[in-house]
Amino acid sequence: MSSADPTYPLYPISCTLAAAMLLLTLLTSIIRQSWNLGVALLCFWLCLENVTYAVNTVLWADNADARLYVYCGIVTRLQLLCYVIKPMSTLIITRRLYLIASLQSVDLPSASQRRRNSILEWTAGLLIPIIVAGPLYYVVQPYRFQITRGFGCANPAEGSVLAILLVDIWGIVPPLLSVLVYYPRVVGTFVSHGRAVNEFLRSNGSVSRTNYMRILALASVDVVLTLPMGITFLVLQIFSKDESLPFYRGWSTVHAHWDIVHHVDTIDSRAGSAQAYFSHWASPVLAFTIFALFGMTAEARASYAKFLRAVVGRCRRTSPRTSKDNGRFQSDSIVFASRPQEYSPDSDPII
Repeated sequence: MSSADPTYPLYPISCTLAAAMLLLTLLTSIIRQSWNLGVALLCFWLCLENVTYAVNTVLWADNADARLYVYCGIVTRLQLLCYVIKPMSTLIITRRLYLIASLQSVDLPSASQRRRNSILEWTAGLLIPIIVAGPLYYVVQPYRFQITRGFGCANPAEGSVLAILLVDIWGIVPPLLSVLVYYPRVVGTFVSHGRAVNEFLRSNGSVSRTNYMRILALASVDVVLTLPMGITFLVLQIFSKDESLPFYRGWSTVHAHWDIVHHVDTIDSRAGSAQAYFSHWASPVLAFTIFALFGMTAEARASYAKFLRAVVGRCRRTSPRTSKDNGRFQSDSIVFASRPQEYSPDSDPII
């Protein structure tokens, strides 16, 4: 059977390259800054998401067979976790950029404020996604997981108002808050105190103006990808049904077939197919954007060159030693046989 994706294997190759690029970006020094938690969370979880997408599209390229139940159970939760973490990371990034621009300081002034800020960021960046991907999604989870030909295992959607409020809304609310609350504040701060902010960014050693603008560009790209996609999917989910959405079908009705694996051999509607392709390609596109902004900087290239020089130097130091050791091993292992005695009548007989 041929692959469901006519461009196969372009997508798994792209996801693999995207995951490798994000891993390189995470290893550079700019991501390890203490004020850059949102970027670090986004890179880490986006890297894992691209890995799972690459594996899924290879294993289920031409089939929708139910297998690898444990793997699919973990991956579907991970995908839902990443679905919430990506917009939450953008919200953390834009909020942090506003604090830096308004306070003209990377760190908050008091220890209590820094502690509250850390609790707030870790709650938004990790605790809320775990709650959404765990107990909240289970309330509206109709099947154990779904297998779609060409895409692999995914989270089945239960069409109800409660499912929108508990799960789908997280793709809209955080980027909407970024656009309506923090973006105007960042722009307003630059407009009203542009000279002071520029002087602070030039004089500060922890965050430069270039890095600040790169992170702002990353947040903008993420918002552009996340917010329209979330609104479009929500509109399609509401108006693509012939009947009105119920608020909730009830616990027993929703979980009546929870142990069943839902199979989708073909995506019937064009809207559903476009939604599937766009949602999957958004992750590698965002990963390539992150690498272009942070993985190709002068500091990152210097780190790559230093690593390559270390590897080459290690190989050069190892090679002569190995040859010398091999030569010593060969000389030590040679055993010279004794010269056979020539037989003579006067010698002892050989028994």
